[in-house]
Amino acid sequence: MKKILLHPELKHKIKDEFNCTLQTVTMSLDFVFNSEKAKKIRQRSAELLKEQIENCKQ
Repeated sequence: MKKILLHPELKHKIKDEFNCTLQTVTMSLDFVFNSEKAKKIRQRSAELLKEQIENCKQ
């Protein structure tokens, strides 16, 4: 089963950015939803994870 694991702080950040519920974010990251918004949420989560990786390298 595909799933994107994300820290709760980042989930809340995405929730606020997309003006949606935490459940929507979670279900999008669990690939339950496949709407355009869900795809954008997954894309944003990947961006945030990349930022976290870059911050760890510094």
